[in-house]
Amino acid sequence: MKNKTTRYQRRSRLRYMPIMLLLIPLLSLAAAVVWYGHDLQQARQQTPALIQQALRQHAPLLQADDLDPARLKLLLAIEDPHFLQHHGVDFDTPGAGMTTITQSLVKQLYFPQGFRPGPAKIRQTLIARHVLDPQVSKQQQLQLFLNLAYFGHVNGQPVQGFAQAARVYFNKAVTELDDEAFLALSAMLIGPNAYKPGTPAHTERMRRIHAYLAGELQPASLFDVEYNGRQQGSMGEAALVWLLRQLTG
Repeated sequence: MKNKTTRYQRRSRLRYMPIMLLLIPLLSLAAAVVWYGHDLQQARQQTPALIQQALRQHAPLLQADDLDPARLKLLLAIEDPHFLQHHGVDFDTPGAGMTTITQSLVKQLYFPQGFRPGPAKIRQTLIARHVLDPQVSKQQQLQLFLNLAYFGHVNGQPVQGFAQAARVYFNKAVTELDDEAFLALSAMLIGPNAYKPGTPAHTERMRRIHAYLAGELQPASLFDVEYNGRQQGSMGEAALVWLLRQLTG
């Protein structure tokens, strides 16, 4: 009798296992919506002041119109191919990675204490999708990115914005750079301290970028930001992308 009861209990647990597996991500999704709802409202209220503060801190500003449109096209092709079309996030374009230009700006503007991977990625993504992109035009986002983008540390000091990066790495004004030098700066953005101009890693990345821009190489997946054929992310990355898609879809 005891063995029959035990078998019945085991079958009952197995019967409900698919339901439990379905409920876990749904409950996680619901919890995230509730948890971040108030935070998003605060972010909406803070956005105008944060934008103005950033513009003041980085004056005189490099304007998007200061650069040749062809160079801006190259930058977007590498950093955020569907920037002009998406709504702050893009989890579908091969080679785009998990961070758009809009998300990069959120990291700079809304995390004054620094950005740590993990739960902060959820907050970053929600603000990009539901706050920054609806409130700030693509033109102004691009202007902010040109002036706030991080280009690593040199002599213990951060290098920020294309104008400063051109001075530090090439000793020229950004408008004086040739196409290859501008591309060299753009190539740094996925890992500024790892891909500094003149290093073997940067040289190899430039080779792959040229092949990508020439149509000789296609990113294998969303996660293939280095154009090395990476087919998929880790289980944790895949689960996070699934959750972020549900929250921003």
